[in-house]
Amino acid sequence: MTGFFTGFFGALVEAWAQLRIGKLRVMLSLVGVGAAVAAMTFVIALGQVTSAIIDQEIASYAGRPGTVRIEVTPTGRGVSGDFNTGSDEVGVAESAEEGGAESRTNTTTRITEAQLRLVERYSASSWATSYSQQMRVAFPGGSRSVETTAVSLGYATLHHTAVAQGRWFSADDEDDLSPSLVVSQGFLEQLGYTTLDGPLTVRVHSPAQTTFTIVGVLKPDDLTWCAGNPDSYEYCTQSVSAYVLARPYEQWLSQEDRASLPAPTLEIWAGEDQEQQVISLAKHDLDAQFGAGSTNAVSNTGDMQGLDTGGFTTTVTVAGVFVMILGALSLINISMVTVKQRIHEIGVRRSFGATSRRIFFSIMLESVVATVVAGIIGIGIAIVGMRVAPLETLLGVAVETRPPFPMSAALIGLVAATVVGALSGIIPALVAVRIKPIDAIRY
Repeated sequence: MTGFFTGFFGALVEAWAQLRIGKLRVMLSLVGVGAAVAAMTFVIALGQVTSAIIDQEIASYAGRPGTVRIEVTPTGRGVSGDFNTGSDEVGVAESAEEGGAESRTNTTTRITEAQLRLVERYSASSWATSYSQQMRVAFPGGSRSVETTAVSLGYATLHHTAVAQGRWFSADDEDDLSPSLVVSQGFLEQLGYTTLDGPLTVRVHSPAQTTFTIVGVLKPDDLTWCAGNPDSYEYCTQSVSAYVLARPYEQWLSQEDRASLPAPTLEIWAGEDQEQQVISLAKHDLDAQFGAGSTNAVSNTGDMQGLDTGGFTTTVTVAGVFVMILGALSLINISMVTVKQRIHEIGVRRSFGATSRRIFFSIMLESVVATVVAGIIGIGIAIVGMRVAPLETLLGVAVETRPPFPMSAALIGLVAATVVGALSGIIPALVAVRIKPIDAIRY
């Protein structure tokens, strides 16, 4: 084993030395290879980065890939007693009629508590609850209803919610007397502001009359699609919406308003490998409490298919390798000329005991080392190109966070360059091995 590595590294050093001798010819012949690697790597990286950006946009609505969405609508089928109030004497329908607002509130509370127990039982690391509400907000131009989402703290992590100004909710906000709000840019502009320089209060008339404190502003909507189009001017405005923490928000509601609250939707990030297991466990646990068929648990994996880059990467790789092979033809010609010039040297080495394998690898590695160097330079050019490329202009979407350069694209470029170098070095290496030592010495 030691002899193998010694011979390999010896051939590698020898190949590098030969490249330095004819560096000008080699450099000119490898311009095409380096350009092909740079182009191929850049296009593959652009495709993967585009897919990552689209996945980020989808995740803001559907959650991180592998998120399970769980909703509970009690049916009472197969459940003994009253799952709304805990009474064993009355049925589900009678309890809903007699209990009134208190009974409906208890149903929502029981669903919420059951969801939290599910999270604790299976030690979910990333989860959130949410439901929608309409709040009547007092703006300087008059009151209007605002679509508001009541959420738990983990919602921003699951949905990649981007806050452009201020901050997202923290655990301290759950104990504030003035509930906190994270609003859209349009909401802030309706108040007469464009920037959030500090906590800002706003009065809400319903469902609870209280004062909310704005602590953060979401990133503005991308309106480039309608900029400069007079026909879409009416619709080319920032949306007006808000997020509120569910717990402090509900503390200000009356018993009747709490009764009208919908059951929250629970989202658990399980990962694509365990999502089906989480779906099965959620249905088993929650149906046992609220009746068969009460739980609707689905994964967002099917909704996260932004771009399938597998076929795209394969196509670009094949085209890039083909272009590199064309560029390597000049390297084959130079290698053949070099072998003919080194016939006497090869004969002398063979007469002193150099094996055919050593001669073969030393000649072939010259092409491999040359194309690998060209590939590394090409990958460097592709990385620089991705850093300076105007992704928003190329993709036509707002890019909040530029994804890192995908290592898979760099590996594909490097492997392709190595394979092309090996293929282009085989022919000269075979010619060198077939030279008879006695004929080579006389040459």
